[in-house]
Formats: sequence, C-alpha cells, structure tokens
Amino acid sequence: MQVSHIVTILTIILMMTPPLTAIAQDTAKTPPKKVIFETDMCFDVDDVGALAVLHALADNGEVEILAISYNEIHPNGTAAIDTINSWYNRSDIPIGVYKGVLDNPDKSKYLDAVANFRDVQQNLTDNNVPSSLEIYQQVLSKQPDNSVTIISVGFLNNLYDLLKAHPDLIKQKVVELVVMAGLINDNFNTVRHNLVEKTEYVIRNWNTPLTISQHGSSVRTGTKLAETSKENPVREAYYQWFNGAYKGRASWDQVAVLYGVRGLSDMFIEITEGKGRLLNGYEWQMKPGFRTYLDVSISDDEFTRSIENLMIQTPAALKPVE
Repeated sequence: MQVSHIVTILTIILMMTPPLTAIAQDTAKTPPKKVIFETDMCFDVDDVGALAVLHALADNGEVEILAISYNEIHPNGTAAIDTINSWYNRSDIPIGVYKGVLDNPDKSKYLDAVANFRDVQQNLTDNNVPSSLEIYQQVLSKQPDNSVTIISVGFLNNLYDLLKAHPDLIKQKVVELVVMAGLINDNFNTVRHNLVEKTEYVIRNWNTPLTISQHGSSVRTGTKLAETSKENPVREAYYQWFNGAYKGRASWDQVAVLYGVRGLSDMFIEITEGKGRLLNGYEWQMKPGFRTYLDVSISDDEFTRSIENLMIQTPAALKPVE
C-alpha cells in the first residue's frame, strides 16, 4: 500500500473519531445531590409540595433523598410522609421524628386524610420510628465527607439536637445547611413553639455554610394538581388544605428545595453582606462562604411554572415503559 493511501486512511479515521474531551463530556455526569429533608409538615401545605418537588427531582436524577426528618409533633405526620414516599416508590427512605417536648403542637387540615389515603405496608407512627437524632447519626456517618446538604423547611429543634450531640459529624459530612425562614424578624419557622433560643444556637454555632431562603410568598402553586391522578396523596393534601378546592398556595418550601438541589443556577443570587435578625434580638453577620442569604434572578411566573411542573410530574414508577 502506498504511503499516500495510508495517510488518507488515517485522516479519515481521525475525522470519524471524536476528541477525547468530547468523550469525557459525554460520559461525565453530575452525580445527584445528597439531601436530608427537614420538615414540619403539618400546619401549612407547602411542605407537601416541597416533598413532591424533591421526589420529582430524584426521578430526574438530580438528587438522592437520604432521609426525611420530622420536626413537628403530630400522630399522623410520619404516616403521611410515608404515604407520599410510597406514591413515588421510595418507601425505603429512612424517617426520623422529634422525640422531645414541643410547646403547643400544631393541628393539621390534611395529615389525617393523607395518612389514610393509600394502603401502605409500613404502618409507621411516631412511636415506631427512630428519633431524628438517631437517623442523622446513622445516615451521615455512612456518607462521604463534605457531601450532604440539609434542607430545613421547618423548625430547627432536630438540628439543635444534632449540633449539641455531634458537631464534629456535621463539620465532617455536611456541605451546606439551607434554612427556609425570613431573614429579618421571622415570625414562624424560627420562633414557633418557643424555639427561638434553639434557633439562635443553631445559627450561632452551625459549623458549615448556612444559607437563608426566604422567597416564595408571591409564588403560588398547587392549582394544577387537579389534573393529576386521584390516587395522588399530594393532590389530596392540597384539596384538604383548601377545604375541597384546588388553589395556589405560597411556595416558600419549594423554592428552598430548588436552591438546595440545584444551587444558584440561573434562579438565585447569593448575598454575602448585611445581617440577619431573630425576634429575640439576636443578629448575625453575613460572611462569604459561611453565612449568606438568597435573592432571586427570575420572575415569580418562571418559579411557578418550574415548581408546578415538578409537583404534578408523574412518578417514574407509574410511567408506562416505552
């Protein structure tokens, strides 16, 4: 074979072969974010919407739900969470509950209905579920260092217990704590049930980056749940909360989940200056890479579309095989 022919053949082969960088880009895939979800699912219904968003993101390969921690006290709270997990075919997710005393526990308009909505096998109650502290210790100890994001959309009593008992475990395993709360004089998540002193302890002493997410009151989602299956417990929760109707509810918790899983992306701006303040007078200074809060960079309409599409997304286990 002539040299010119050999050169021609080699040139054709090289043209047909993608560059190594392209191969690396094709095969490289961002691993799912490891998340523990801390919720007070009871009084308001956006916790349910946030859990639905989290499961949809898990179906999309964006997140691995390591555990769910319940910081309210309600006899059907755990069962309702398990019902929703089962709807998304994730009844194996560990659930932990707050085992301490909570002043004036809230009542719920939907937990009883959701807990009894589907025939789940586990029959979980607060009495036969481990404490959140136990779940945190078990789950965090098995994870790689600096790999776990905790998304808290409720009270900080469980995180207070964790910080008191295992500060080194937090520092070793947790990469970020996302707290849904008002930055200035929040009047619910940081103070309800006389928990403001425990909230202060967490914000003052938490030894990894802590980000406050407070947007969501003007983002109304839930109306489109009417279009989903009647077997959907998320649909039922919103139906009960609105007294037999489907309406849009503020989406504080869903916004926090979007940030917790996707990071800043094109939706958020990180603010690293200024102060936060609790109703007891405690103030903390923002510090880049340690204490920050979020502003938003997209419209409420865009948030609404993104969140609602995830909330009504059919669970992967129920989609027909193509």
